[in-house]
Amino acid sequence: MNTNILREVGLTENETKVYSALLRLGPSPVNKLYEETGIYRRNIYDVLNKLIEKGLATNIIEKKKKIYSPKSPQRIITYLQEQKKLIEEKERLVQKELPELIRKFAARRSHIEAELYRGKEAIKTIIDDTLNYKEVLFIGAGGFITDKLPFYWKVYNKKRIKLGIKWRALAIDEMRQKPIVRENLFEFRFLPKHLSGPPNVIWIYGENVANVLWLDIPIAFVLNKREIANSYKKYFRFLWDNIAKD
Repeated sequence: MNTNILREVGLTENETKVYSALLRLGPSPVNKLYEETGIYRRNIYDVLNKLIEKGLATNIIEKKKKIYSPKSPQRIITYLQEQKKLIEEKERLVQKELPELIRKFAARRSHIEAELYRGKEAIKTIIDDTLNYKEVLFIGAGGFITDKLPFYWKVYNKKRIKLGIKWRALAIDEMRQKPIVRENLFEFRFLPKHLSGPPNVIWIYGENVANVLWLDIPIAFVLNKREIANSYKKYFRFLWDNIAKD
């Protein structure tokens, strides 16, 4: 069995090693699993208990010795289905409490004027936040999101289109050849070639202005201030009406 599959479904490195060993060896005592995997005996017991909880192993007492056996790999499908049900139940609980959580977050955020984000996962929180606004404006757009986060972009873009959120971008010239220019609810005008520069894009949505630098490890600085956002919207409109071209 491809051990990468076991890791993908949520088994830890040691769980993967022990379950794979059980599949190879069949029913085995702990000392044999220790020899096969090199995992310390005290840790193997914990791993085996986890596999038993997940329904991937079982044990019996044979000649006063505990013997562990693997359950069929088909059990992995059942395990995933169980995890799906648990996630759905957690989602229902979160949805129930979400209005109160949002209220608390909004109350806290009202005092925040600037936040720093670093890394792709952090940048995703900014992009997700744009789903709460009917329009997002960009200055210096270059299609970097599709280059840096291709799989995430596909999921996000479906949500954006379903919600009817419009994107309007003042794009750098290099973006003309990218497929993103053909997306629904996406309007572009292009800045003069001499304004092309580093992968730095300004996002304007609601009362927020995000300055996103698409490096190998992306960084973003987000300002949450109505007056600043309104100023950037004025800059955007001036560039859109007077400088940029279709």
